[in-house]
Amino acid sequence: MDIIKTPEKKPLWRRFWYAPPAVAVLIVVLVVAAKYRNVTYLVSEDAILIGEVNAGELSVSVRGYGQLVASDVYWIGAETQGRVSRILAKPGDKVHEGQTLIELINPRLLQELRDAELEFAAQQATIRASQVARETQLLDLRTEAANAEIDFQTAKMDLDAKSELMAQGLQIVSRLDFERSQLAVQKFEQRWDMQKQRVTQIERSMVANEDAERARLSQVENELQKIRDRVSSLSVRANVSGIVQEMELELGQQIAEGQNITRIARPDQLVAEVQIQELQVNDITIGMTATVDTRTSEIAGRVSRIDPAVVDGSVLVEIELQGPLPQEVRPELNIEANISIAHVQDTLSVRRPVFARADSEATVYKLNAEGDIAEQSRVRYGQASANYIEILEGLEVGDRIIVSDPSGFNTHQRILIN
Repeated sequence: MDIIKTPEKKPLWRRFWYAPPAVAVLIVVLVVAAKYRNVTYLVSEDAILIGEVNAGELSVSVRGYGQLVASDVYWIGAETQGRVSRILAKPGDKVHEGQTLIELINPRLLQELRDAELEFAAQQATIRASQVARETQLLDLRTEAANAEIDFQTAKMDLDAKSELMAQGLQIVSRLDFERSQLAVQKFEQRWDMQKQRVTQIERSMVANEDAERARLSQVENELQKIRDRVSSLSVRANVSGIVQEMELELGQQIAEGQNITRIARPDQLVAEVQIQELQVNDITIGMTATVDTRTSEIAGRVSRIDPAVVDGSVLVEIELQGPLPQEVRPELNIEANISIAHVQDTLSVRRPVFARADSEATVYKLNAEGDIAEQSRVRYGQASANYIEILEGLEVGDRIIVSDPSGFNTHQRILIN
């Protein structure tokens, strides 16, 4: 007899075990599809540069390239004519201030010096003789004035004595003798006054004569000093310390007064001349601070001059260097300079994307939170420096964007980064 077996009924979860994984896979597929929809380009992460938006202060600067040049080159000319007798410096020599470069000879000028010295000595002797004569005359007048005073005092004493006797009623002195005494006193007083006036007058005359003689002596002395200076200028000296740039002279060569002899450059007085793009130079003004980079050191400076001419779309800007100069600086050294334009407080900024211009709107590629997808987004820029640019609209703190050249994929709305 056959036994009928009833098949065991499997649980529902064992019959449809594949359903949950299938649903999970479907969800993942849908999520991935939603995330990567409209992705039409793939770019390697190593092929792009990414910048992050930060909040804080933005230093706006302009960058330029150029060279260091000597700010002061001094021409040295002959102050008097002469013939070259010695050449003591050559091009390239380092000289100090006051050092003799060449020596000239001028016999005629030396003779003029001797004549002027004799004239000055003779003028001094004449003045001394005049002073002695005037002092003697003044001494005689003062003696006469003193004698006149004595005569006056003697006559006055006599008159006072007679006046006292007359007041006592004594008839010892006659009226005639008394009146003669009065007249004598008046005479001697007048003579004393006249002698004092003569002394005063001769003293004034002496002062005037001495002033005139000093003026004449000064004139002669000035002429003598001029000739001495001309003789001294026969030794042509460096007026500054520096490096001799040129010296094209020969022994025996005749030099005219005012002729240029050499020029000296100051290696310690350099300025930076940099080329700035014409569109950027409008933001630069005299006095703005700058930093000059020699590739070895950084030197502080300030804008001292802006050339009005535009050459090949650039303008030459001169930067005055400040503080001690590093040892490596020299004329014609290639440098880079950053000129500080402004400081913007409490703003958003990001590393400056390629082709980004200040005060403009542009499209950038903003990365998602995972950093694997970048999507085009509109932004509005503010002020810009050489490396950073201000963000006015379109981005927030922490957002990341592609700052390298996007020209290879700028026609795609969304790109995948791997």
